Amino acid sequence: MKNKRVTFVLTTPNAWLLWLSQCLNIAAIAIELDSWMLAIIALSLVWQASLIQKRTAGSNADKKLSKLGPVPRVSPLILGLFAIFGCLVIVLTSKASGLLISMVHLLCFSYALKAFELKARRDFYQLILLGLFVLSSALIFKQDLAFSVLIFSLLLLNLTVLIQVFSFDQPVFRNVKVIGLLIIQSTILAVALFLVFPRLSPFWQMPIAKSAQIGLSDKVKPGDIAKLTRSTKLAFRVDFKEQKVPSYEQLYWRAMVLEDYDGKQWTRHDVHLSNQNLQAERENKILVDSNQIKTSALSYQVIIEPSYQKFMFALAPAIVSNDQRDITAMPDYTFLSTSLISQAKSYQLTSYLNAPLALEISSHSNNINLRYPKGSNPRLEQLASKLKQDFIDPQALAKAVLARIFKEDFSYTLEPPLLKNNSLDQFFFDTQAGFCVHYASAFTFLMRASGIPARVVTGYLGGEYNDVNSSEQNDTKGHMSVYQYDAHAWSEIWVQGKGWLRIDPTGAVDPQRVNSGWSNQLLQQQSKLTNDFFTLYQLKNNAWLNMLRLRFDALDYQWSRWVIGFTGKQQFDLLQKWFGNMKPWKLAVIIGAVLIISMSLLMLILQFMHRDNRKRSPQKKWQAIYLSALSKLAKLGLIKPKEMTVNDFAKAVRQKTPELAISFTRLSNTYNTLSYQALNDDEQQRLTAVMTQQYRQFNTALNNNK
Repeated sequence: MKNKRVTFVLTTPNAWLLWLSQCLNIAAIAIELDSWMLAIIALSLVWQASLIQKRTAGSNADKKLSKLGPVPRVSPLILGLFAIFGCLVIVLTSKASGLLISMVHLLCFSYALKAFELKARRDFYQLILLGLFVLSSALIFKQDLAFSVLIFSLLLLNLTVLIQVFSFDQPVFRNVKVIGLLIIQSTILAVALFLVFPRLSPFWQMPIAKSAQIGLSDKVKPGDIAKLTRSTKLAFRVDFKEQKVPSYEQLYWRAMVLEDYDGKQWTRHDVHLSNQNLQAERENKILVDSNQIKTSALSYQVIIEPSYQKFMFALAPAIVSNDQRDITAMPDYTFLSTSLISQAKSYQLTSYLNAPLALEISSHSNNINLRYPKGSNPRLEQLASKLKQDFIDPQALAKAVLARIFKEDFSYTLEPPLLKNNSLDQFFFDTQAGFCVHYASAFTFLMRASGIPARVVTGYLGGEYNDVNSSEQNDTKGHMSVYQYDAHAWSEIWVQGKGWLRIDPTGAVDPQRVNSGWSNQLLQQQSKLTNDFFTLYQLKNNAWLNMLRLRFDALDYQWSRWVIGFTGKQQFDLLQKWFGNMKPWKLAVIIGAVLIISMSLLMLILQFMHRDNRKRSPQKKWQAIYLSALSKLAKLGLIKPKEMTVNDFAKAVRQKTPELAISFTRLSNTYNTLSYQALNDDEQQRLTAVMTQQYRQFNTALNNNK
């Protein structure tokens, strides 16, 4: 007759601990899930909680037991229909969501449903493994220090759930300590591999979520950037390498040049690079121009956050370092990554802030930057005609437009009124309230209508310099953080003999924004528009909170620089600094030595901990009873080898001393039950009392056998 299969059953506390870990794991990635998927998962979790509560209530009827009572089975038909419904919705929405988000939805949905099928120990292992995959998936979208600490904490919780199920008699906090120590030990090997193991390119391309794009867009219409300023997310950081930080009005971080205008929005003009030596030509030209005006070079490192776009940021004109082969220099003095920026990316630039931009302009570029839809804004066209008659010099004309903006009742606001069909006429002559894109768009349109080549440039203005870790002797040891709310748009006009000149119409309506940053009025507007509990305005006006924020930002910067943004070049430079000139054979020896030393160190730590635990672990009463029985059998010549199981030794005793077979076999079976089954305190006490009685019977049989 075959043994009946034992159903895997969790104790009440462990069931709730597992349910809590599921809730927290889903919460870590919830921001990437669609609302309908969150609703389905929430329904599943509530359903599971009701089942646990029902099973707990059933077990409470018998005060002797704290294990869950009979498991209320979910109908396979209902569960199957629920699974089919969820998968069908995932398939139907996959086109809109994209491959990556659809895969994440399927993973989280499977994770929620698997908890209904804990019939065996392997089901429990699969559920824990799915939870670890959910946590890993969350790191695809966000990798900053705070979020990484959160994921580490959840990893600790998930592994604690795993060990708690098989160490139910130990307090939860003791198991947390055990898991924490194991993770710290494994970190030794992880750090060693991180530093010396070659940083290989991935073997596959991670699909990109359609909704993942962050920050600026290559299509801009009035009002767009005003919406972006509600975000306090980090865009990029800059390290000026202990050089003097440029003044605020020089910090125009160039991202995209928008040259095509259809009457409603500005877009990038398609550029097909036929000249592969553009970077070298630009470098030579900038160096020649900069030498003529005796401008100095400014070298700096940029660490850009994942934006899932290709454009990068620079202070124009700039030259990228030669080893950055994954960056393309564009003719309009912008830079593009060869692939989507899906993780933190570090690159080196050298800028010549006073060097001119393009002293010569091609006829093609001239024509593009003079085009505008005729009749789209007749009042601006009429004003441009008058300005063209009054001013011959392009710069004088531009100053006249800025003076008009300064004198009239224009206002700078994050809540501009809606414009009919994005009409620039309506903005410039009627509402006269807008954000940077409104002013840059209207100004650029006026310049083009006046016969002056002009274009819109988008990027970021300014940034927050953080030097909380610098000393008074060296006040340049800091970094600059540029956030999404620093997004900005300005204009450029081309002037013969001077090249492209930056003209920022925002300075005419709100000089503080251009010279030093956001005014208190703008900060208050952002505070009202954002949903953050602690707004930027509140943090900056509280000295203690602001200092705490800056210190954490400094820590996060080091995390991004040395962990997230740790490149193969940085690794090579570090190894070369430690071990001298690197050669393939030397690298192989270093990797092998590091692995051997790390594994040896881990083995020593584990051996020491195991020996220490054996010394400190208190012996249970039932363990002492069994060991006492073994010592008495040893006097009869029946010694239990360490590698022999309890059942096998009981069989050996039965063969050699049949008189002791019944009593010792019962004693051994009870010992196995106490050692390997999940029992509560009441059950342990009851079985310990039974084992004590069996030990007395064993002693009686042993005495009779003498």
